[in-house]
Amino acid sequence: MAGLLVGRRTEDSGARNAETPFLLFLSFIHVHTALYASKDFANKSRHGLYGDAVEEMDWSVGQILNVLDELKLANNTLVYFTSDHGAHVEELSNKGEVHGGSNGIYKGGKANNWEGGIRVPGLIRWPGVIQAGLEIDEPTSNMDIFPTVAKLAGSPLPEDRVIDGRDLMPLLRGESARSPHEFLFHYCNAHLSAVRWRPPQGTSIWKAFYFTPNFSPEGSNGCFSTHVCFCFGHHVTHHDPPLLFDISKDPRERNPLTPTTEPRFHEILQVMQEATERHTKTLVEVPNQLSLGNIFWKPWLQLCCSSFYSSLSCQCDKEKQEQRMSK
Repeated sequence: MAGLLVGRRTEDSGARNAETPFLLFLSFIHVHTALYASKDFANKSRHGLYGDAVEEMDWSVGQILNVLDELKLANNTLVYFTSDHGAHVEELSNKGEVHGGSNGIYKGGKANNWEGGIRVPGLIRWPGVIQAGLEIDEPTSNMDIFPTVAKLAGSPLPEDRVIDGRDLMPLLRGESARSPHEFLFHYCNAHLSAVRWRPPQGTSIWKAFYFTPNFSPEGSNGCFSTHVCFCFGHHVTHHDPPLLFDISKDPRERNPLTPTTEPRFHEILQVMQEATERHTKTLVEVPNQLSLGNIFWKPWLQLCCSSFYSSLSCQCDKEKQEQRMSK
């Protein structure tokens, strides 16, 4: 789970008031496994340790929202709460207890591109800007957070690369009824697994799979024999033509379409294939993010204003530090 806040705070500095943008990204340990709940929440829910952890995370989010209210920052702060993937349905404790959560009606879960793996809720609060109780059922992406926050902060986007995310504020404000994405591309590690197409007209949301994981045991809803689904080799089945679903009518992804059940079958897949080819042309290889040079501890990148790293050669605003300590 992850939380994001972006807003403006007013600082008093003598006779001068200045609005300072701030960004807080909070990535919770809850409810990732191994599950844990503190003594104040352990054995309190009706759903075991998983439920205890969810309730503790819920309490934690509430503490943050309370502070925003107390400091009168709520009306100037966008709060975005979401998850990076669906529940890990195969997760079991060392005692055999199911610790993986539930994805409801949706197929699959963490580490695959069935709806159970990628369809996650996004909860947003910004009083006075985003209508309370508003429900939006449009496909978006966590990649959209970056351009949305950049736009709110008045910062230009980088021009030396393709930015796949889109500004969500027109959708959230009700200025647009449609997702800014006509196509979304779903990856399993580095492999393009599925494509989603939301045409500008109509209500259909088409989803095509180039390959799908082999669930085990057969007929189950996950890869229980390997604990998680993999993206290559005998762990997957490739599809030619791709498996095609209309998510708007079949969100459970139980009934793949055929040329008989969908007269535009080949036409739809052709449009999606062309979009995929355009997308792949924009991809650029990046250096290995887990190379020895990247993972090696670098003391000069640590927080230099803490007492522990005070001996490091770096610049800190000593005046502001002293002001904070004197308060």
